Amino acid sequence: MQVDHWALLDEELRLQQELDRRRAKESLLAFYMRMTGFMPPQHIKVMCKVLQAMEEDRIDRAMIFAPPRHAKTLVSSILFPAFLIGRHPQDAIMQVAHTDRYAKTIGGKVRNLMRLPQWPFDGVQLAQDSQAKNEFKTDQGGEYNGFGTLGGNQHGNPASWLFMDDIVKGRKMALSPHMRQESWETYTTDLLSRLQNRAKQLMVFTRWHQDDPAGRILPENFDGKSGWYQDRETGEWWFVLSMPAVAEHDNDPTGREVGEWLWPAKYGQAKLGGMRKRGGWRWSALYQQRPSPAEGLLFKPHHIRRFDPDALDLLSLKIYGSSDYATTQEGDKPDPDYTVHMIWGVDPEFNIYLLDMWRGRTETNEWIDQLIRLIRKWKPLRWGEEQGQIIKSVGPFLTMRLRKEHLFVNRLPLTSSVDKEMRAQSLLGMASGGMMYLPARDKVGPTFLSHLDAFEKELMEFPTGRHDDTVDAATLFGRMISRIIEGRRPKRSDNTPADSPHGATLAELFTIAEAEADAKLDDW
Repeated sequence: MQVDHWALLDEELRLQQELDRRRAKESLLAFYMRMTGFMPPQHIKVMCKVLQAMEEDRIDRAMIFAPPRHAKTLVSSILFPAFLIGRHPQDAIMQVAHTDRYAKTIGGKVRNLMRLPQWPFDGVQLAQDSQAKNEFKTDQGGEYNGFGTLGGNQHGNPASWLFMDDIVKGRKMALSPHMRQESWETYTTDLLSRLQNRAKQLMVFTRWHQDDPAGRILPENFDGKSGWYQDRETGEWWFVLSMPAVAEHDNDPTGREVGEWLWPAKYGQAKLGGMRKRGGWRWSALYQQRPSPAEGLLFKPHHIRRFDPDALDLLSLKIYGSSDYATTQEGDKPDPDYTVHMIWGVDPEFNIYLLDMWRGRTETNEWIDQLIRLIRKWKPLRWGEEQGQIIKSVGPFLTMRLRKEHLFVNRLPLTSSVDKEMRAQSLLGMASGGMMYLPARDKVGPTFLSHLDAFEKELMEFPTGRHDDTVDAATLFGRMISRIIEGRRPKRSDNTPADSPHGATLAELFTIAEAEADAKLDDW
């Protein structure tokens, strides 16, 4: 009997194709390989594993953080929704991006997968009367709706799945408190209210800012490790898959050693080595998923110089103040702003010294009491404050309180600016020139030290930290630097120590006075 080898090969090929199709209907990883024709690198295998766990109801809420151009949108926001449509054609999917245009791009790619010949779900097709890029349905009654957080076109239909892909996009949007708050309110008010049934949530981000929606859910001390975390407000559990471009932890989810690249064949040392060497907040936030790097962004550790408050000649300084105001405790916000008051001294060489400060989340009358206390104690020549809605609302009350206390200070309103980095340039210039001095940490009391801790932390994280109220207060002082007078060195007396840089220090003045008094008693 003659064997038809070609027929056997055709049958084997047909069986292999059928097996491939069946696997693609059950496994997201197999679906990826069938629809793209590529063998996945390790980090994509890990992504598929997490997403498969969501489909199998082992994870309800997940976050995936990965650098730009590492296929997170392809896998999580295009292939995975298409896989779900095939397996659950009756479900409703809501896909949200930063703009309507980007949402249409993603939705069009999801829709087009269903038209390809390798689409494995034969019984699931697009409905004839609904096939738009950002809004289409299946014959089984399922639907897909995509829109942008900034487009104002949020769809009102309920959904079982909520996909969020870079809903905070780009540096300008990330650094705007208003835009971050708007994206958060869209999530908590408009999006969550549409979820029903399985109520799954997936956030897919390249992280730009510590205060993005993911940052408001995760613990404040989130260090970039993958694992389970609870929502700070609701207590709900989220699974986080965090994959930096260069591994930083021993338990990296992709099995890398510390220092190894995430996708070395495509985005390794040759491609990203220069970006890594340049460092800064872009590398830390975008590529390492650490929006607040410990090494600093604009301000560096060497910018902070120290002085001994007991050895500083206060008589040679001109005193100024600055404040960043918050009107109330903002009890409805999960992480409200602080009011910050700072006292600065300027010496004859134009060096600046942080002499005192207060930071707190209080009602208006309480932070005004603190402001009055500092003005009475230090008697500053001028006080810098931001011109805007807050000072307009509390300004008359503040003026009345100061008059009642018989305290008079030249308050200088400074116009607001969207670009925080530009606002900080004067302060940064003085710091980089070695002219900014903070008190030695072992020379201040516990209350001042806690405020100082916050200031130093926010300096190192600026401008991507969750809070920057202390830096805002300091930059207000820096912005009025052209309107201040440097200190004047008192005339030296015969009793002034020769090695004093400014004349007699405050401690030495007391010593001199005591010595003079003892001499008079001896003469008498």
